[in-house]
Formats: sequence, C-alpha cells, structure tokens
Amino acid sequence: TEQGRMDNRPCRGLCILSEFSSCTRVMRGALHVNPWKISEIANAFNQALNMSTDERMRRISCASEFVTRVTTQRWALAVMLDLKGVFKNVDPGQYAGAGLGLGFRLLGMDTGFNSLDITQVAKKYKNARSRLILLDYGGTILSNDNMDSLTRYQMVKQTRAPTLPTERLISTLKDLCSDKRNIVFVVSGKERHSLTGVLNDIPNLGLAAEHGMFVSWPTPKAGAKRRWETIVPNQDNSWRSIAITIMEVYTSRTHGSYIEETEMKVLWQYRDADPEFGYLQSRELEDHLANVLRSFSVDILHGGMEEGGYVEVRPRGVNKGVVGMHIIKNVPKISNASKIDFGLVLGDDHCDEPMLSVMRQIGRRAVESRGREPLAPLPATITQVDVSPCDPFISSDLSMFTCTVGKKPSAAANY
Repeated sequence: TEQGRMDNRPCRGLCILSEFSSCTRVMRGALHVNPWKISEIANAFNQALNMSTDERMRRISCASEFVTRVTTQRWALAVMLDLKGVFKNVDPGQYAGAGLGLGFRLLGMDTGFNSLDITQVAKKYKNARSRLILLDYGGTILSNDNMDSLTRYQMVKQTRAPTLPTERLISTLKDLCSDKRNIVFVVSGKERHSLTGVLNDIPNLGLAAEHGMFVSWPTPKAGAKRRWETIVPNQDNSWRSIAITIMEVYTSRTHGSYIEETEMKVLWQYRDADPEFGYLQSRELEDHLANVLRSFSVDILHGGMEEGGYVEVRPRGVNKGVVGMHIIKNVPKISNASKIDFGLVLGDDHCDEPMLSVMRQIGRRAVESRGREPLAPLPATITQVDVSPCDPFISSDLSMFTCTVGKKPSAAANY
C-alpha cells in the first residue's frame, strides 16, 4: 500500500499464475504464464524481479481490490439468491440425443411417457360394453423389421410379393372381431386391393385404406365384395399428371429417387439417394409443387430422412385422424351401442400420429367431463383439433389407450 511504501517496508510480492487456472480470469494484476513453457516462466520471474515499484503496486492493488470486495460470504449469498430465484421447470418433456455426426438429433418425449400397462388395458377391456380398436397395418400388425432399401423398392414397383401377417395374428383379429362388443378397424396407408387381398376373409373387420381416404364398414360375411366410400367428395384429379411430370424431372437428376403412385396420392421417394443432395432436391421440389398446384385442393407433405424421405401430394383433408373421428360418429350405425367406453389405438410411424393425437384428445375430453382428477397439459407437439363433434358418441366413462410401437417422440400416451 501507499503507507507501506512510506514506511520503507520490504518490497511487496507479485503473483505469477498459470493461464490454465480459473483464478486468472479475476486476478488481472498477476503475471500469466504457460507452465509447460520454461522460457515463459523464466521471463515472468525476470519481469517480476525487475518491475518498477509503481507498476508492482498497481498490479497488486488491482487484484487485492477484487479479492477483498468479492469475498466468500458474498459469493455464498449470491448462490443462495440464485437458488431462491429458480423456478420449477414446467416443461413436461424429457430430452435425449440420438445418432452421430450429421445424423445427430434431439428427441423430446413426455416425462410420463411410459410403456403400455397391459394389465390396466385388459382390466378396462373386460369391463367395457362397447369397444373401439384402431390398428395400423404396416409396422404394427405387420412387422417391417429388416426391410432393406431394395426390398422396399421392389414392393413399391410390385416386383416382389408383399410380406403377409402371420396365422397367429390373423387368428387374433378374428377373435377380436367375433366379439359383438368390439368395433375393429385396420387403418392403413396401403391401397384397397392390398388390404382386401390379405384381410377380406375376416368377418366384422372394418378397413380404411390410403390413410382413410377409402372406408369399408365391417360386414359379417367373410370374403364378400367390399363396398368402399370416401370421406372427401370426388374432386378434380388433373393435379396427378402435373405432379408426376414435375417429379419425373427431379427423379432424372437425383440418383436413387423414384416415384410411387397409389389411387389417392403421388410420392417422390428419396430415402435411397444421397442424404444431403436428396434433401436439397426435396425442398426445391416441395416449393415447385406448392407454386404450381396452389389452385388445386391438395396437401403437399414433406417427410425428412428420419421419416422415410419423401414428398407427397394427396387430396386435402385426408389423414388417419379424420377417419378416426368419422368412425366414431358412425358408431350407432355399425354396432348395437350408441357410445363407446373403451378405445385402443396402435400405430408405429409419423403417418399414424394424426390418429393417435385425435384419439388421445378424445380420451382426455372424456376424462375432463368427469371432473374427478386434474390433468397435466398436453405436450406442445400435439396439434389441437376440435373433437367436440364426437361427444355424443363417447361415454363419460371412456378409457382411451394410445400406443406407438417403439420408444420415440409421439402423440401417443404410451409406447
């Protein structure tokens, strides 16, 4: 200090700190060195020994002022105030990383996202008088495991026979459909002929093809010719030829891509193309289609590589959530009951999310009508839909179970 200088006290020391130590951020008056470099340490010693008294005192006062002002007591008080000011995290999600490198992504799921309680389902199923069971086809009742890109391509181009459900599964479906209290539907993205060729021999089984575009109501006669109805009115299909023409341009310049056509929709698949180039081409194609087809009543959907890699064009207002509500509103016509008090919905991929989301909201609405238990907010990822038109056909005692195959982000309540 200045008094020390006046009293001719011994020369004050000076700190020499490693630049890797944390205190170098606050001890600005000290000399900072790399301890692995002997020359820097030697130069620091030389600088400290030959430093003028004024500079030495200026450096010491710079450091001592901070140390005496920011004490341990003050630091502890700041920590306690910070802890007191922390609010509880109200985000109901839990997050986990998956993948490596460019394929890394953050997966978000509900905190209460648990595996389906089979015991609880069986208990509610047994006590129910009118049950609705909606099942996805590919990936749910039919396994898609170990299907490589070539196999998928061959099945799309119909050069390879499709995989069929096992006899055990067919027998299970027949048992479910034989119970008069059950309304069972297989809701698939496949075409009508694909479903009828496999499932037409099961009596009392309802079918929904092309993501719900076509619906065939349960019939007691096995093997009978199916009658189909559409949930959207017939409309101008001239958009198909326009979409295919545009997609052919992108197919010609994107190796590994191909076009898939069904009765209802047209898809440009790029999952076998180079991931980066395929994605860039898909975004350009999406913008191109949106501009050309803006006057048509169609939806243009884009699924990234994690969803299969595709650009899809299909009639507006068609998805599995819409067909789920359509089935519920027709419950009195296809069963002896006027309301359902049990629901089980199973799916496995992004195409099933609208159905899982809508049915979960219907189940939640029934619970809210009872007013007995507080409910946690729905995840922000669920698209809110007006499901009130289904209220007359839903029992206040409804038990709804929504489940996705595999643990992954989903609108379902369980996996």
